Amino acid sequence: MRKMMKRSVLASMCALCCAGIASNAMAQEAAKETPARASDTVELERVVATAQKRTESIMEVPMGISVISEERLESLNAGRLTDYAAYVPGFQVDSGGAPGVTTMALRGVAPLGGGAIIGTYIDDTPVNPSGNKNRATSFALDLLPYDIQSVEILRGPQGTLYGASSMGGLFKYITRSADTENFEFRAGMDVSSVSDADELGTGVRAAANIPLTEGKLGMRVSFARQTTPGYIDEKILGQEDTNGYDQLAARLAFTLNISENMRFRLQGMWQIVDADSIAQVGIDPDTLRPEAGPLDGNAFILQPYRNEVDFYSGILDWDLGWADLISSTSYSATRMNVTQDASPTYGAAWPLFDYPEGLANFELYLGTRKLTQEVRLTSKVNERFDWLVGGYYTDETNTNRQRVLAWDNDFNPLPFSPAALAALPGGYEEAAVFADGTWKFSPKFDVSAGVRFARNDQYFTQITSGALIGPEAFVPGESSENVTTWKLASRWHLNDDSMFYGRIATGYRPGGPNLALPGIPSMTRSDTTRNLELGFKSQFWDRRAMIDLALFRITWDRLQVGAITGNGLTYIANAGDASSQGAELSFLLRPLAGLTWGVNAAYIDSELGNDVPDSSGLIAGGQMPLTPKHSWSTTLDYSFDVGTQWQGKVGGGYRYTGERIGVGDGFPIEAYKAVDLHAEISNLTWTWRLYVRNATDEQAYMSMSAYNNALTGELSQIRGTPLVPRTIGMSVDYRF
Repeated sequence: MRKMMKRSVLASMCALCCAGIASNAMAQEAAKETPARASDTVELERVVATAQKRTESIMEVPMGISVISEERLESLNAGRLTDYAAYVPGFQVDSGGAPGVTTMALRGVAPLGGGAIIGTYIDDTPVNPSGNKNRATSFALDLLPYDIQSVEILRGPQGTLYGASSMGGLFKYITRSADTENFEFRAGMDVSSVSDADELGTGVRAAANIPLTEGKLGMRVSFARQTTPGYIDEKILGQEDTNGYDQLAARLAFTLNISENMRFRLQGMWQIVDADSIAQVGIDPDTLRPEAGPLDGNAFILQPYRNEVDFYSGILDWDLGWADLISSTSYSATRMNVTQDASPTYGAAWPLFDYPEGLANFELYLGTRKLTQEVRLTSKVNERFDWLVGGYYTDETNTNRQRVLAWDNDFNPLPFSPAALAALPGGYEEAAVFADGTWKFSPKFDVSAGVRFARNDQYFTQITSGALIGPEAFVPGESSENVTTWKLASRWHLNDDSMFYGRIATGYRPGGPNLALPGIPSMTRSDTTRNLELGFKSQFWDRRAMIDLALFRITWDRLQVGAITGNGLTYIANAGDASSQGAELSFLLRPLAGLTWGVNAAYIDSELGNDVPDSSGLIAGGQMPLTPKHSWSTTLDYSFDVGTQWQGKVGGGYRYTGERIGVGDGFPIEAYKAVDLHAEISNLTWTWRLYVRNATDEQAYMSMSAYNNALTGELSQIRGTPLVPRTIGMSVDYRF
């Protein structure tokens, strides 16, 4: 019956599509405005970014940078990071089974340790926790990208302008500002079918821009909700399609033109991800193949997940005539509840307490409240010298609560449940000053340098109790650290459209106080990266083609990794050095009007040092985990005119991710590939789109998790997160 309902709803959408196109074509016959013709231009569009805290063409930025446009996000009907990350060279995003249960790596700088290695920004302000106790490497900000103008990815350390936790690079959402002049309304909906799911996925969205006082005050409001059906069957529990989830996003933004030279932007953004259970499949430890079906789980307990993000920011832009003053203030609050089936690890340990092996539920709550303030003064662009100076402050409070519930196989609580209780409340405070300058020796040659001085102070308290841990303990800890980062870069312009560049830059991740246990250092020191990069950027053939090529070598010092004590508690240790080197390529070609072909590729050779502790699960001298040596993608899009009022567009993409090494016992995660397709027809008012993600229904795994028996230490179970099965959808958007 459910399958029949799916076909009925899709057929209804097709009928609406045909009817809408026909009726709107007649309504547009007398329209005075016409959309831009597909045959109007062959020249590639200019893409701008804010990488150096100035708005400039990416072809002028001396570093590896990618920009994903709103148009590309809409073509893919992207709802999460993994829908589009593979189209960025050197950017590896792996899912743990739900939006936000996500790891990110750039240029082989892998998500090891507890603190973030890639800075995450919304516009001008950071949102990821800076401390290393809130598992930022495992839970990345994953916004439902509606009302997002673009996404920027800056590769390589960005410690000078962006500070802590950007040692691997930066990931930035650029939102749409409220417009004080023009009214806009847009709304849309979509319906989708996921292979092996009995229910349909649905989405609704709307946004409006309203000039409250023309030229003076504007307001923008948006809302989106996306429901994705489950496709994992938990055979042990006898339940089907357990991993469905909802995403809700809302945003309210204002722009106030205080004067001709002063503008203030204020916004609030809210998002909720609510998953019934994460998507994991049972993997045979010996063969690394599915224990049962390719989408069959082996959990003994459902694993729900909920993530809430509240974000507020205010940005003041003041044109002083001789320079621009920018003040960016933000406050964010994140709340995350994670439930994991820990039966293979802790349930096997109940014989220690004279009970048979049973079930265990690990519950984790992570919370962060973060206040940031940055003030910077930026010179006007001139012929000789550009400069930027600024100061930054952040104060965050972190909550980390954990407990292990002990049950028998009939879900009856055992007398010693909770078997473990732990809390790691803490705080992080940082102040920094930074400066950057570019000296232009000639129109074709310039040199830039930057430096940042930062100090962070941290505190936390270790509170533990329970049968698995021992007597109740209450132990405080604190740390302080000064860190300096710097960069040098140079550009050589061959002509107006081509340049070579060289860049040396550093970045860092804060350390912090450690668990107060014998034999464990009281403090983990910050780890740092240093990147040497050589690149070439060019637009040629009358700007019909673009190439961006970079060679890099990154050295990673004192890398932080998770280690395990004899009684199963984890702590963060400094573990020697690592390195990553490779090449990245972005190529775009428009051989004729409407036809665009793109290629993105990366080769990354990353290697761990020989000093990683055995308990970290890493292989000394081996390949950096979670980073493939080879990855590449290609896209092909063709736009064409349909009559005088409509435009059509068809396109697709192919993405390939090479074999990676998992964290744990170093087992390989096989390479995978996927094909995405889309087709649309649009005019000034309507857009009708068909899309297919993973069109060939590739069966592969984005990540794997190993579970070791707490009693024996032996590997007891592996679970893998599968690539989302083939998803076919149809959407319609209306705007005026």
